[in-house]
Amino acid sequence: MSSFHRADWLALASPLVTLAIVVSGYYVAYWQERGKSRAAAENIDKLTRAVEDIKTENAARLAEISHQNAILIEQLKSKHQLRVAAIDRRLQAHQEAFKLWRKLYAKAHSDEVSAIIRECQAWWEDNCLYLDEKSRNAFANAYWAAGHHKMLLQSPVRDEAAIASITRNWAMIEGAGDAIVSGAALPGLTEAEKKELREAVEANKQGG
Repeated sequence: MSSFHRADWLALASPLVTLAIVVSGYYVAYWQERGKSRAAAENIDKLTRAVEDIKTENAARLAEISHQNAILIEQLKSKHQLRVAAIDRRLQAHQEAFKLWRKLYAKAHSDEVSAIIRECQAWWEDNCLYLDEKSRNAFANAYWAAGHHKMLLQSPVRDEAAIASITRNWAMIEGAGDAIVSGAALPGLTEAEKKELREAVEANKQGG
């Protein structure tokens, strides 16, 4: 090949080589960018699935919490309804207990007290659960103490211990009234009411 032909071939090939290099560089860059785009798309898909999974899990948790809350609300409503339904009966029971206590307190020194004690005991067995704990115990202690009071008073022993025993026993009878009133969430007995009751007791003492 003559030098002229070699020069012509080189002149012709040089642009082609340059073009091939440029094109190959373009394709390399294109496929690199496409690979990056595909990777980004895969990452977006993964993130989307992760977000959806979290949303699904949160929705399930919220549904469970809502279900549990609904159950709790129903339980509280039922409990509240029972309490409301029992309010009238509880007030009635405290009123009945107070009425029996007044009778017991007034007749504690008379011969009638035994019958009243039996009446109190029968009533307590049928109604004690409607009284609050303090009233329930105070009422039972009062009629129990009333059953022993005359015996304590009739004891020939009048030493300091005997007097203290009588005082404690009488306090159990006398204190039940305030406990029953407080149990009904009402104000305690006024001094005037207590005085009236004491006068009734003294009158029964003299009458007995």
